[in-house]
Amino acid sequence: MKKLLTEWRKYLQEVTTTTSEKGFPAKVYYGTSIENLPSIRDNGIVNLPTDGEIEQDKMGVPTCSNPYDAKSYGNVVLELSGEYLEGSMQYESFPNSSGCRVRMRDSAALSGSGVDNMVDSLGTNIPFDAVQGVIFTGNPNLDNLRESGFGNIEISTFPAEEGEIKSLYKPQQEDLTI
Repeated sequence: MKKLLTEWRKYLQEVTTTTSEKGFPAKVYYGTSIENLPSIRDNGIVNLPTDGEIEQDKMGVPTCSNPYDAKSYGNVVLELSGEYLEGSMQYESFPNSSGCRVRMRDSAALSGSGVDNMVDSLGTNIPFDAVQGVIFTGNPNLDNLRESGFGNIEISTFPAEEGEIKSLYKPQQEDLTI
């Protein structure tokens, strides 16, 4: 049975790579809760699939192509760099209705050694280095964020009503206080 699943995955990968590009958009968005930010900063975005998710082929980190869609999954939206994900050669993009699922490549699947259960249980881990911005639903305390390790990314906020996302802090802005 395992061999059959392995061969089926290989076939699906061959078909999808010849019929469509698996590139990443320039930016993808991941919605989360503000309580998860310190953990994401330290450990990255971690997705450990359950057996049910593996059977339904819902492995990987679900992302959205629009920040307003990602906002429905939490009060903080992380803006991930598609260029970083593509350039690392460790991730694959699987389009879905709201954006794409980002999965780590299974380099052992095509090596001839078969697929080990351990590969599926490792899940997907996107390091915090891939985050280029964070968008809050309210006005965050910028000083606390910069002091707690978020000073190297852009910090923005969603508007109270309709409108553009407002940038509150960009890392290239230098403090001129002496």
